[in-house]
Amino acid sequence: MKKKEKQELHQKSIAELRKILGEKSKELVKARVEKEQGKKKDVKIVAKIRDEIAVIKTIIREKELSGEK
Repeated sequence: MKKKEKQELHQKSIAELRKILGEKSKELVKARVEKEQGKKKDVKIVAKIRDEIAVIKTIIREKELSGEK
């Protein structure tokens, strides 16, 4: 995830971030299935999606602790 993408995520509300988190979770499941079936050439995609999910969860937690809604 690029620095600009992270900055854009910081601008979003917690509700928007949770929506993105749900989409990424679905994307992760789909990527795992496709990887196991041999459809994906990029075998690191699962790790990349997991990293993106971790960043989103971190931003959500930061916002919760700072009192944003």
